[in-house]
Amino acid sequence: MFFPGAHCLVTDGGAALAGGQERDGYLRLAREAAARHGLKLPAYALLPGRALLYFVTPGADLRSVMAEFRAGGLPGYLAGRCKYKLLQPERYAAHLARFIHLEPVKAGLAAAPEDYPWSSAAQYAGKAGGPADRDMVLGFLDKDPAAALEKYRALMAEPVPGKFWRPFAKNRDAVLGDRVFTSAHSPHAGPPGISL
Repeated sequence: MFFPGAHCLVTDGGAALAGGQERDGYLRLAREAAARHGLKLPAYALLPGRALLYFVTPGADLRSVMAEFRAGGLPGYLAGRCKYKLLQPERYAAHLARFIHLEPVKAGLAAAPEDYPWSSAAQYAGKAGGPADRDMVLGFLDKDPAAALEKYRALMAEPVPGKFWRPFAKNRDAVLGDRVFTSAHSPHAGPPGISL
């Protein structure tokens, strides 16, 4: 699952993240892990009770990376509560970033994605700097950065049907992609993965 250039959603249910101090500490750990392991972090949202991290790995095993968070000084952190989804980036990158950025709004934590301080949405809106490597997502929408940003804004403005939440929200490990991608990367023989 963790090969060079793999795009993965990590849903971490092991951190309480009840307040700003805990979320700031968790974001520090995510940034340090990214630097230490050569990971890219295209999008993230830290919510009470869970963190949504979109990582691109150079081949590092994300299970080992996330296990390091336990030793990072987060009070009450429970390692091993993560779910991993490997995704085909050209099909899912923008949809995953949208899912991550809309979760705080869906949870009633902010009126607009860019208003939530513990997510990368403000970077995508051009309102703030931060650790997210947003160009990794935007590059799948258009080669021209300005056009890609406009396409992402248009995607964020569209109503989101439930079927677009399900692949990311299900509490299980998964491989998301077309038939060729899932058969190449799925550890299980069987039907192809979910597709948008």
